[in-house]
Amino acid sequence: MKLRTTYLGIMGVLGTVLAFAGFVAPETALGEDGLSILIMSNLRAFMAAELMMALFALYSLKNKKYQDSALIFLLITLIGWTIGQVTSYVIDGAPNTFTVVSIVVQAALIPVTWKALKSN
Repeated sequence: MKLRTTYLGIMGVLGTVLAFAGFVAPETALGEDGLSILIMSNLRAFMAAELMMALFALYSLKNKKYQDSALIFLLITLIGWTIGQVTSYVIDGAPNTFTVVSIVVQAALIPVTWKALKSN
C-alpha cells in the first residue's frame, strides 16, 4: 500500500473521529468545564473545519486527483496548529499534558505529511 493513501486514510479516520467529538462536545473533548459561549462557538467552528478537512482526506482516497490538495490542506493545518500551540505555550505558559503530547505528535506528522505529498 502506498504511503500517501495509507496516511490519508489514517488521518481521515482519526481526524473525523476527533473533530466530530470536538464539534459535538468541546468541553468533554478538551476536558474543560465552564467554557464561555464565545470559546465554545469558536471551538465548534474550528472542529467543523477540521471535520470537513478529514472528510476531504477520505474523499480523496476514491478521487486520486484530489490527494495532493488533501495533503496540502493537512500540511497547512498541522503547521498552523503547531505554530499556534507553541506560541501559546511560550506566551501563556505550559498547557496540560494532553496538549503537550499533541504538539509533539503534530510536529512529528509534518515531515510525514510532506513525504506523503512528495510520494506517488
